[in-house]
Amino acid sequence: MPLPRSPRPEEPDTHLRVISADLVVDFCGCRTAVRNFLHDRLSHPHPSIVAMEVSDGLLPDRRMPCEALWLDP
Repeated sequence: MPLPRSPRPEEPDTHLRVISADLVVDFCGCRTAVRNFLHDRLSHPHPSIVAMEVSDGLLPDRRMPCEALWLDP
């Protein structure tokens, strides 16, 4: 099943990883949405949640939830 379309198809996708305790979740998202999400996480840190952009050249099979909402924070 193909991934949903990016809200910014002209922009490259990147790999977002979110870790909470033993749960690791990977998403792909357009670069702006992922970086805005990460900026928000750094501005409002939570000690049990880690989020990072992964530069492994791989893109997960699912897009980040509510990706379009992170385009204009």
